[in-house]
Parts: sequence; C-alpha cells; structure tokens
Amino acid sequence: MKNYLIIFIKILKRLMSILKMGIWKILYGKKIRIGKMSFFYPRTHIIIELNGKIVIGDNCFFNCNCSINSMQEISIGDNCIFGENVAIYDHNHKYNDGSKLIREQGYSFEKITIGNNCWIGSNVTILKGAKIGDNVVIGAGVVVHTTIPDNSIVIFNQPIMTKKRRGINETISKCNYSGI
Repeated sequence: MKNYLIIFIKILKRLMSILKMGIWKILYGKKIRIGKMSFFYPRTHIIIELNGKIVIGDNCFFNCNCSINSMQEISIGDNCIFGENVAIYDHNHKYNDGSKLIREQGYSFEKITIGNNCWIGSNVTILKGAKIGDNVVIGAGVVVHTTIPDNSIVIFNQPIMTKKRRGINETISKCNYSGI
C-alpha cells in the first residue's frame, strides 16, 4: 500500500508541474520555452518582466523553491538539475547615484547562460552575466557572477576584497574552480 501511495504522489507532482508549465505558457507566451520532460517541484517560481525571455532545455529538474527572474534573457541547456532554493537573476538594481533611492535608479541587465548537464546545488544564486559551461557542478551556497568553464567544479566562495560604499561594507566574492 505504501508503494502505491508514493507512486500516486509522484504522479500528482508531475501533473502539477505540467499544469504550472501550462499557466506559465499562457502568462508569458513566446517569452518562455520549456523543453520536453522538464520538471518543476512545488513552489518553483518564474517571473518574466519587460523584454525578458527564458529558454529551458529538455529533461531539466528544478527542486522546491527555485526562482527564475528574467528582464533580459536566461538560457538553460539540457539535462540540468537544480537543488532547493536556487535563485537566478539576469538583472540587478543600479545603485551608483547616492542622491537617489536605489529603487528609483532602474536596473542593469546581462544575459545568463547555463550549459548542458549541470548540477546546481541548493541555495546557489546565479547573477546577471554568469556563463556556466557544460558538465559543471556548483556546490551549495555559491554565488555565481562570472564565467565558469566547461567540466568545472565550483566548491565555495572565497571573499577577496571588501570596500566601503555609502557607509555599507560590501564584500566581493570570487569563485574557486577546479577541473573535473
């Protein structure tokens, strides 16, 4: 009996994922393309604003609480898996004008590209301009904001510099890479 319940729950989650993809297609039309056999666990959110576009390849898996936010373009290859709480943003608030509120300064944009066969660990944040190659593994909690070459493993962030901006300490992180 327990096995039947597990199978029923898996089927129900698959149906909910299909329904969610249908709703996104109705909301965003040509701004979103999702490949075959891609799966979205509950509480995965996709937001497309302005001229945003999202392309997700075949056979991708998004765990609970993933968030994909596009104002320009996010492209994800085939066979990628995303852990819980992964956040992807192709834009950032502008903040250079100290005489204006940050929310009034608009946004800067840069495309995000994620290659094929990538495993993105839980609590990873992928920021504008990130280019992640094929066959890349990104460990839990990493912030990706740069290019990661094919066949790499990113295991942690290492703070390299702290600078002061309008009374706020801002830490800039650098990813460490090691080839597979």
